[in-house]
Amino acid sequence: GGKYLSDDPQNPRKWRFPDSTRIPANGYLLVWADEDGNAADGLHANFKLAVDGEHILLVDADANNNALLDSVTFGAQERDRSYGRSPSDLSQWTSMSPTPGAPNGSR
Repeated sequence: GGKYLSDDPQNPRKWRFPDSTRIPANGYLLVWADEDGNAADGLHANFKLAVDGEHILLVDADANNNALLDSVTFGAQERDRSYGRSPSDLSQWTSMSPTPGAPNGSR
């Protein structure tokens, strides 16, 4: 909890994870960047990502001076596909079948 997601480097504290947010070891958390809040599972950020591509930032809590923890810039996205770290090489990002709540590439 207390960390941030953003799609705007000029506003790195755009959406704050609720204080009660915890991810157990080897666990997963689904965050919808869709502005609509209709899905039952996961959290909903107050921004949505552009289908034509952009970037997303994970920023540390205020107590840690909002240091950049991770980020990715991505291009145009395909319908019903996800974009994530390759299960065979975590330094690479790739398009894949969505696997909410499970490791990337587990389908």
